[in-house]
Amino acid sequence: MAFELKHAVIHSFEKEQYSTEVDLKTIVKKPLFDVSLPTVQSLVSGIHTILGKPGNNVAWGQFAQTGRQGPFPATANSFVSSYDAAAFELLTHVALDELVEQAKQETLATGGHTLFASYIYNSVSFLLIANIKQRSGLRLGDDYVPIESVDIDMSKVQQAARINMARLSEAINATENPDEGDTPEENPDDPIDKTYLCFVSKGRDSEASAYFINALGCTPGIASSRATNNAIDAVEDFFREDESLRSYALQAKENVIAYLQKKLEDLGDGTGNGKATLRGVQQAAASAIPAERADLVEALDNLTEHLNNEANQIPEEFSVHSQALNKKIKIKGVSNRWSVQFERGALGTTANSAVWYNKEEGKIILSDISDKLRKLIEAELNKRVS
Repeated sequence: MAFELKHAVIHSFEKEQYSTEVDLKTIVKKPLFDVSLPTVQSLVSGIHTILGKPGNNVAWGQFAQTGRQGPFPATANSFVSSYDAAAFELLTHVALDELVEQAKQETLATGGHTLFASYIYNSVSFLLIANIKQRSGLRLGDDYVPIESVDIDMSKVQQAARINMARLSEAINATENPDEGDTPEENPDDPIDKTYLCFVSKGRDSEASAYFINALGCTPGIASSRATNNAIDAVEDFFREDESLRSYALQAKENVIAYLQKKLEDLGDGTGNGKATLRGVQQAAASAIPAERADLVEALDNLTEHLNNEANQIPEEFSVHSQALNKKIKIKGVSNRWSVQFERGALGTTANSAVWYNKEEGKIILSDISDKLRKLIEAELNKRVS
């Protein structure tokens, strides 16, 4: 994977637990690091890679617009247009100041070392902010530069936030030039992804961790319509991309749809809250594998990571969107000579619809047929000619 580190630095501050004060003398802001150092590159790339791994699932969201988000979101927005060292250094100072202020408001919060990094990973620009601990091999010098390269694990990362700068830029442009009536809920197929940041918080106490998220102005939230769509499509894609699982792709998709339907039914009869979970989606998909093919279970090891990744963004828990789900539920029909089933969302009354219903002629016309089906049809017709 292509990784290019642009800027990096570690700052720190100290705060005693149960205190509401931070001694200004303990606030340390270091000069930017030499990003060519292997230890610096190893630390940043290591933390980037482990975010979203099993056991370290991330929450997806964006900057809040509640009036309390503080100055960091605006500073990050400005950084989009200028990735130079001065702009990055200013951003790190603003972020640390906000971390200090928010830590004062959480008596359980403690200080520590915070890593800031700007880098390109697989041609995408990211901004990473992570609170790290010095333990079991991760040691910092007097200048806070890592002394030796280590394999990073989440025990060394207390809280972390990662911003996809390309998506942030798109979101900024969309805000400046909005399409009338366009919101994530109303238009789940909107190509502009409005969830441009992810964060993980694994502190011993949720209140102790909340200050980090608040300081950066983060708020969790992927549109329920997008989460519902993505859960179904991502499972099908995962199965189709693995040759050993491909034959179970449709069943896995149907199982996930059934799971989501059940969540809505539970909401309707008062026995549930209408929320699906990442674990529930994974289990529904896995149930498509028959018992006699238990050898395929290992092929599902990365499914949760796939669902929670940068592209799919399925959160730990999400509300099932009834309209998005209904589009995925299939309409089925059968006669003495044929049977057909298709997703509701594919049905339309115009010639460019995947399933075109011509009401005047009482006909259904299918398009976007696969090469395999086309070959079968043409082979059958060729037999008749010969």
